[in-house]
Amino acid sequence: MEPAHTAAKDNMVKHNKTDFKVPLLMDNFRNFLPNLKLPLVSKLPSLNLFNVPASLKGLKAAGAKLGQDVLRCNNVSEIVAVNHQTGLPARCMKF
Repeated sequence: MEPAHTAAKDNMVKHNKTDFKVPLLMDNFRNFLPNLKLPLVSKLPSLNLFNVPASLKGLKAAGAKLGQDVLRCNNVSEIVAVNHQTGLPARCMKF
């Protein structure tokens, strides 16, 4: 993180600069890998956005479920209309 942000006087959040420093490995990490190779992606552990272990299948299912909530609009010729009572998107309208 840039020094100007972490040292800002009016910053509401108190940042600990050590949270943004990444330690470098002293040794070549390949020596720690089995057979000196990375495992297959499907074998690597995965975490969701809340730092909880999740399977790739579960992550794909969650993404597909969220994709159902997205309105398919043509960004060139359509805009999203909003229902003013609920604040939710209502439909795509041509402009």
